[in-house]
Amino acid sequence: MILEFSIQEGALYLIELRQLRYLVAASEAGSFNRAARKLGIKQTTLSRHILQVEQRLGMIIFDRTTRGAVPTHDGANYLLTAKRLVSEFDQLNHWVRQKKDGIIGQVAIGFHTSISAGNLRGTLAAFRGANPEIHIDYAERDRTHLLRDVECGMLDIAILIGEVPEPDLKHQTLWSDRIIVVFPEAHPLTTMEQIVFSDLLRETIVLSTSDPGPQIHKLLTAKIGTPFLQPHIEVRDVSRETLMCIVAMGEGITLTSEAVLGLGITGLQYRDLVESTGQFRAGYSGYWREDNRNPVLTRFLKFVRERYSLPPLRS
Repeated sequence: MILEFSIQEGALYLIELRQLRYLVAASEAGSFNRAARKLGIKQTTLSRHILQVEQRLGMIIFDRTTRGAVPTHDGANYLLTAKRLVSEFDQLNHWVRQKKDGIIGQVAIGFHTSISAGNLRGTLAAFRGANPEIHIDYAERDRTHLLRDVECGMLDIAILIGEVPEPDLKHQTLWSDRIIVVFPEAHPLTTMEQIVFSDLLRETIVLSTSDPGPQIHKLLTAKIGTPFLQPHIEVRDVSRETLMCIVAMGEGITLTSEAVLGLGITGLQYRDLVESTGQFRAGYSGYWREDNRNPVLTRFLKFVRERYSLPPLRS
C-alpha cells in the first residue's frame, strides 16, 4: 500500500493513503457520519482511523461537535496538502489506466500511399477524432523500408497494398480501395464510363518505381498478361505526384488506388476499373511485430476491425 510520511520529534510515522482519503472525505462532508456513508464504511471505522492520524501527528485535525466535524486551524492547513496529495495520486492512477488502455500515448504508422483521399485518410482522421489524446507519428516510405522499420521497432505498423504475409510479422487485411485508371483529359478513354482490363492492352501504362507502382505492375501482369501477350508498361523513377503530371502531359495512362483522387492535379480524368464481379479493388494490410505491446496499436487495430467489420485478427 502506498504510504505518506510524517516526522515528529525525530520519529517516523506512517500515514496510509486511505487515511488521507478519510480525512478529505470528512472535511468535504462536514460530518464523520456523512463521510462514512459516502465511502461505504462504518462510522466507527472512519473515526478510528482519523483518531489514529491525529495521535500519530500529535495534532487535533477536527473539532467534533454535535453538528458534525470542523477542521481546526492546524487541521485546515494539513488538509490542504492532504487534498493535493490525494488528487495528484488519483490523477497519476488515471494516467496509468489511460496508458494501459491505449487512451493516451502515441503510435507510429507507416504507409506508401497518399492520404489525400481513400480509406487510409478516412481511417486515420476518424481514429484521431475518436482519440484526441493519442499522437500519431506518420512515415511515408517504400515497402522495403517500411517493413524493415517495423521489424526494428521504429514503426508500430506498416499499412501496405496487397495481402501477402511477411515472414516474422503478424498481418491483417484492413480494408480495400478501388483501383482507378488515370489518363489525360483528351484521351479516347474519356468516352467510357468504366474500364475493363482488356481495354488496357491497347495502352501504354506508366508506373512509378515507388510504391504502390511495383504492386500495380504485378497486378496487371497477373490479370492481363499471357506468355504471348504482355501489357505495355513503362516504369519511371519518379514520385507519385510527378507520375500524375507525366500522364497529364499525354505520356500514357496509369493505375493507382482511389487515394490519389485528392491530389488535385489538373488535366486528368479518372475511371473505375471493373471486372465481372464489379469494381476492382485492392486490399490493404497492416503488418506489425507480434511482440509489440504498445496499447495504442492494440486500440488502433480494434478501431479498424470495428470500422470495417473485419473478422478476428489472425494469430
